[in-house]
Amino acid sequence: MLDIKKLVENKDKYIKRLNTRGNEFSDKINSAIDAYNQYREVILVNEENKKIINENSKLIGEYKREGKDCQDILGLIEKAKEKVDEKKEKELFNIFNSILMTIPNVPSIEVPIGLEEEDNLEIRSWGDIRKFSFQPKSHEVIGEKLDGFDFKRAVKISKSRFVITKNIIARLERAITNLMLDTHTGKGYVEFGVPIVVNAETLYSSGQLPKFENDLFKIARTNDETDEFYDTQRDFYLIPTSEVVLANYYRDEIIEEKDLNYKFASYTQCFRKEAGSAGRDTKGIIRVHQFGKVELFKYTTPETSYKELENMVNDAEDILKLLELPYRVVRLCSGDMGFGAAMTYDIEVWFPAQEQYRECSSCSNVEEFQARRGKIRYRKIDGTIDYVHMLNGSGMATGRILAAVIENYQNEDGTITIPEVLKAYMK
Repeated sequence: MLDIKKLVENKDKYIKRLNTRGNEFSDKINSAIDAYNQYREVILVNEENKKIINENSKLIGEYKREGKDCQDILGLIEKAKEKVDEKKEKELFNIFNSILMTIPNVPSIEVPIGLEEEDNLEIRSWGDIRKFSFQPKSHEVIGEKLDGFDFKRAVKISKSRFVITKNIIARLERAITNLMLDTHTGKGYVEFGVPIVVNAETLYSSGQLPKFENDLFKIARTNDETDEFYDTQRDFYLIPTSEVVLANYYRDEIIEEKDLNYKFASYTQCFRKEAGSAGRDTKGIIRVHQFGKVELFKYTTPETSYKELENMVNDAEDILKLLELPYRVVRLCSGDMGFGAAMTYDIEVWFPAQEQYRECSSCSNVEEFQARRGKIRYRKIDGTIDYVHMLNGSGMATGRILAAVIENYQNEDGTITIPEVLKAYMK
């Protein structure tokens, strides 16, 4: 969430940068500022009259002890109470905060301006693209022939865009996951096991709600009033990424600056409806409703957050280097970034059957955007309080890396050569 005070002070600058995302934000920002200004006016009136109430309330005791008439003072107190409108104050606070919840983060000045994938900036590439002596097949064709993917039964049990893995493919995915976790924890990331069911407050704090309501799997409420899992105040959802849990770990807390260099890694299953993606990547496991992912997450100071973003990208890249998979790193343009990001790097791995790079990791600095929503702050050495910066990244999406390994390491007879780095995990 944006800082309303900075929005007021730099309105034109914020509108100009936000509009590079491809939408017009002036109406929303003006509405938020109008509600905020009214809110400030009501606060001033309320504070002034509360001061009158407090000062005159103290005089009543003195008047009574001295035998003086209190009626005039009581009259002043009653008039002041009539002018205090805490309901209006709360309403206006909710209005401008509700609007702010729908405004994305401001792109960093280093983010290239553009609206399409073609406007993204390639930073670097790594690895040699393999030249096949035969026509390479897609991962789903290879996996099915190896009896490693079962799409038909997954549809029967669930619906389309779910998959069952088994045999060598299931073992290969587990090996890739373990390689990721071992590599990241070996670099100082603390491994977390987290819930995959979260409440709505958690999703508001991390930025998924209200923007991405239609992309989330919401858990239906029971009709049984005695069911203690539910309460009248909360809805529950399956997580779209473990980022939402890690971003809430210190919600409503103040961290000491000396402790503020947290690096977390967490593997979970993730659940997304993929709303708006009808007809895209219907084959294989590139775009499915349930997938595994190793998430990287950092809490940092504002001064170190962009250095830590570069480090996070390098950490994610190392997985592809270990697997010897060709890839490239791109800096996303303003119109292609996620809602909460101030800057994002995508890492794209090469898929031979499609003859193109496909995203397998996305690393973002959201600066203080999530911290403001979650009231996550830190106490500096000098005692002052400020909001932390938060970063998230895929380290990586295991399903997409599985697919990339299958395609890049395929043989003409339909078998797969196990990458050297995974052999110890496949025993």
